[in-house]
Amino acid sequence: MKIHHIGIVAKDVPETLAALGLSPDAVMESVFDPVQENTLHFVYLADNDLWLEIVQPMSDASSTASFARRVGCGLHHIGFASDGLNSSEALHSDRVGAFKLGQYQISVRSFGGDIRTLFIAMRGLIIEYVARGGRRDG
Repeated sequence: MKIHHIGIVAKDVPETLAALGLSPDAVMESVFDPVQENTLHFVYLADNDLWLEIVQPMSDASSTASFARRVGCGLHHIGFASDGLNSSEALHSDRVGAFKLGQYQISVRSFGGDIRTLFIAMRGLIIEYVARGGRRDG
């Protein structure tokens, strides 16, 4: 399984970038997600062949607002590339304490255009699966 990206929640994006040793121009793309009420900032780390997704809550109703209030800035999730979200979800169907947080579709140029995502929570860990394309898998 290939790590696709690391998700970091941050109230203050410039401060978070500076803490990571990155300049503000490291952000290659920013996308507002109206469903989750977050702005997603994408940074590519070429030396690691890895994306950082800095998730900035934009309202108190945001999916990451309570996390940001509690910690300000912190590791939120690990994203894995997926060939199909149904099979990724099935990996956790029998795991005690694992449950689906949500499934979304969004266009992110940095991630290749249309993507579908699935979030699973398991014992304090949030896993995001990312599948390319707008089609549903069966």
